[in-house]
Amino acid sequence: MGKNILALGAVLALAITALAGDNIVAVVNGVPITDREVNGAVDQMIPRSTFHGSVSDDRKAEFREKALENLITYELQYQDGVARGITAEKSLVKEQMKLVRGSFASTKDYKNWLEQASLTEDQLREKLRKGVVVKAVVTKMVVEPSRMDDQALQEYYTKNMAKFRQPEGIRLRIISTKNEKKAKDILAKLKGGDDFGDVAARMSEDDFRIKGGDIGYIHRGRIYPALEEAAFKLKPGEMSGLIWTDETWFVVKVEDRRPEQVVPFEQAKDRLRTELEKKRASELMEAWVSDLRGKAKIEVRNPPR
Repeated sequence: MGKNILALGAVLALAITALAGDNIVAVVNGVPITDREVNGAVDQMIPRSTFHGSVSDDRKAEFREKALENLITYELQYQDGVARGITAEKSLVKEQMKLVRGSFASTKDYKNWLEQASLTEDQLREKLRKGVVVKAVVTKMVVEPSRMDDQALQEYYTKNMAKFRQPEGIRLRIISTKNEKKAKDILAKLKGGDDFGDVAARMSEDDFRIKGGDIGYIHRGRIYPALEEAAFKLKPGEMSGLIWTDETWFVVKVEDRRPEQVVPFEQAKDRLRTELEKKRASELMEAWVSDLRGKAKIEVRNPPR
């Protein structure tokens, strides 16, 4: 099992509970889930001040329903981890306890927080231990099986090469203004030899002026048709005359032209790995949780308050 420390925010959110009593709202294979736990899960999803201050009753009910579903899933994952013989290393739990204590300015603040959360140190330690088990079983059932090596990525790339085809593109600079007289003055300066980027920075009226009018590489279908028609006729280094469209005057200049090409595997590999592993992980998680729920005895007794 890895030695990664759980994010401090998640650790605290896992431990914080509201003073709402111990009303049991659901039972998962004999293990109760209480109002207090649901409130703590809601706090993890959205700050309590926001939740109580500006969220409608319907949205509150949705948050609580989602929080309960998450807690049920979490308990099922924990139980599956235990059934698979996964245990929490004492050193990791100890390290996380140290992390929580260290997040407070003083021991007094830490003890006050425990009291407000209706927790003893042993209860906090148990929550952290449970979190370690869940993290480990998720890694075993979802994270590790979703990983793809270079060979699998290469096979996918080869079979789906059309997805990695980039259309013809041009790197474009633009200058725009609503004023016709100003537009003619701009064109005169450009024809007189002034630098396009300098003129764009000084006189253009769109946000690209801060980049000297540079809008980067674009392909067909990304800009106004009139600009596209003019721009794609130009060679690198050439600029257009005045173009009137969308109640605005434009001048465009092509800096570079890139032909249609297929993105090389080495260039696409990292992004492809991220996308495919994320998709695979989502599928594995959904199938695993569905299986756990299908075999579990889940009783929802009272809707969370």
